[in-house]
Amino acid sequence: MDSNYKFLIIRFSSIGDVILTTPLLRCLREEYPTSQIDFLVKKEFAVVLANNPHLNNIITFDKNAGKGELNRVRLVVKQNDYTHILDIQKNIRSLFISAGTGAFVTGFSKKLLARDLLIRFGKNIYSEIKPVYLRYFESAAALGVEYDGKGTEVFPAVSETEKVSEILKQNKIIAETPILVIAPGAQWENKRWPVEGYATASDTFCRQTGAFPVLIGGPGDVEICSQVKDLMKTPSLNLAGKLSLMGSASMLGMANMVFTNDTGMLHMAQAMKTAVVAVYGPTTRELGFFPLPENSRVAEIDVSCRPCTQKGLHSCPKKHFRCMNDIKPELVSNLAAELFKMNAGMNFPSGSRIPIPETHSEEEQQS
Repeated sequence: MDSNYKFLIIRFSSIGDVILTTPLLRCLREEYPTSQIDFLVKKEFAVVLANNPHLNNIITFDKNAGKGELNRVRLVVKQNDYTHILDIQKNIRSLFISAGTGAFVTGFSKKLLARDLLIRFGKNIYSEIKPVYLRYFESAAALGVEYDGKGTEVFPAVSETEKVSEILKQNKIIAETPILVIAPGAQWENKRWPVEGYATASDTFCRQTGAFPVLIGGPGDVEICSQVKDLMKTPSLNLAGKLSLMGSASMLGMANMVFTNDTGMLHMAQAMKTAVVAVYGPTTRELGFFPLPENSRVAEIDVSCRPCTQKGLHSCPKKHFRCMNDIKPELVSNLAAELFKMNAGMNFPSGSRIPIPETHSEEEQQS
């Protein structure tokens, strides 16, 4: 292929959306192995792309840097003389940055009409259910780039994995113990399954499998993780607010099962090739953000007012929150047991878990 091509992919945010671009990056690199491939992303999400072997450069946009930041980024992009810009953000900022660069600019279909009709009026005109990570490939269709079926990916630094391994060793979680990671947080309140559900489903799964539960989340998830821990009968480890984003990725990679809402942690878990049961309430499959089918299950129920949002809301518009409240804990634990058994019964899922260094007693170390 033409090694003179220079590509820029634009996707500013957020964690999940950026992770969902990684199949496109990998497949673009496979098709154009010697071309320059750069990525423009908001500064706070650049870490998601760190160590990605398919990228040459990461350009960051700092939304807190003031009025001149957009012009600065636009100048950097223009000076790089890109031949192709794959704009998979498609907003005013990305259009402004792409304009006047001389690059061939392509995007993808956001299906805005179908989305708005479904959310606002409950009218479904989707001709097919095409997930967002596959829609992103529309931006590279003319370049002959096709999905390879290998899913999403992130690349935590070795140092992050070592830190998490040390934490597990300090808490006497040995390599033979299955791990359940619980991520009950979400930016939007109506995407959070009740803490009582997480506690009950997690207790059931741990009783069935002998798994040890670990709670994770950002600084804003400390309280909800503490609530789940307090409600659980199974002793657990709460790491909410104690890990970096890529530290959380490493923790997810060491797990055998993940319980989560429709959040970035879901997509992070899948990028680390870990089995996941995701709880979906206000959003539906048509919107494109359900997990990849590989190694996942979705807990959801049919409620006539779904979907009521694409990104999330601070409360239920109908005030009953049935889409989440009516999801029973046994649905989640049953889906998890099925997925766990499919992977390896009582053994680790083959090839999906980052190994935890074995711990040894002082006597063994001296011998």
